[in-house]
Amino acid sequence: MSIYVNTNTSSLRAQSALSKATSKLSDSYAKLSSGKRINSAKDDAAGLQIASRMTSQINGLTQGNRNANDGISMCQTAEGATEEITNMLQRMRTLALQSANGTNADSERTAIQEETDQLSLEIQRIGEQTSFGGTLHLLDGSLGAKDDTNKANGKDGLVSFQVGSHSDQTVTAKFSDLTFGGLVNYVAGKQEVASGSTISFAGTAANTTGQAMLRNIANKDKDGLKGSNVSASAKAISGTNVEAAKTAAAKLSISMTSQANAQAAVKVLDAMISHVDSERAQWGAVQNRLTSTISNQSNTITNVSDARSRIQDVDFASETASMTQQNVIQQAATSVLSQANSSTQIALSLLG
Repeated sequence: MSIYVNTNTSSLRAQSALSKATSKLSDSYAKLSSGKRINSAKDDAAGLQIASRMTSQINGLTQGNRNANDGISMCQTAEGATEEITNMLQRMRTLALQSANGTNADSERTAIQEETDQLSLEIQRIGEQTSFGGTLHLLDGSLGAKDDTNKANGKDGLVSFQVGSHSDQTVTAKFSDLTFGGLVNYVAGKQEVASGSTISFAGTAANTTGQAMLRNIANKDKDGLKGSNVSASAKAISGTNVEAAKTAAAKLSISMTSQANAQAAVKVLDAMISHVDSERAQWGAVQNRLTSTISNQSNTITNVSDARSRIQDVDFASETASMTQQNVIQQAATSVLSQANSSTQIALSLLG
């Protein structure tokens, strides 16, 4: 056996084995302490990219479910308010039928009119003040996109709920103007009061002139407003100023001071009730859709999380066995290195 002093090959080999064992042992410690198989790109570059994309998907879907729950809450808030609006419209319809009866004198119809006026004001108040979070007014027509392009595309008043993990994964709901003034505009066949427009109602057999359905509460116009041309300057709604029009609309009620007016009012109230019910049905459908979305995305989150775990998480049983193995190798390499380093002492003994 040759003895070399300048190059101790056995020591170099022992050092290399010790270095490898120490490095692997350090990796095992990192994996076991973090619980992850991939702690950096050097562990598995492709696996890291896949796991990162899955994390983005999971986080996006989790937030999407929160957004969907907020959307459900918003729709429930609007629906709760419109339920009471429906009840008041039903009461007004009952009053109209009562006023339309020929057994009532002017004094009875005056009493009926007083209650009708108060109900109209309360519907207006609910429509103006119902909000979500104190800032988003749900029933006054101010929610959603209001620009001309969206109006032309039928997207006026639409609100989008971001429910998915990507920007194009949304659910929309429409929030119309359900104040009393807004309901008047709807019955008149208008989405809102536009510049230069007027509010009008077609005449009926009992009301051929189109009179009757509206009355200005502020001015106590007991004769009702002429439906053929209702303008702000004539104690009603003017399109020359939208804000003024809304203010005027807030002071409108339905005239029931005569039998003919009351009979005509029934059809108007039927149209209002139908419109409110349609809006409530739409919100109910959106709520059901959002509930299904949450259920589906919750399943997706579970499945994707499981897939990410198989890629990213460490197998404790396997990694513990590897750590034990590297620990033994490290101890053996340390012992061998000590012996290899002492082999040069043999050369000194030959110099005697």
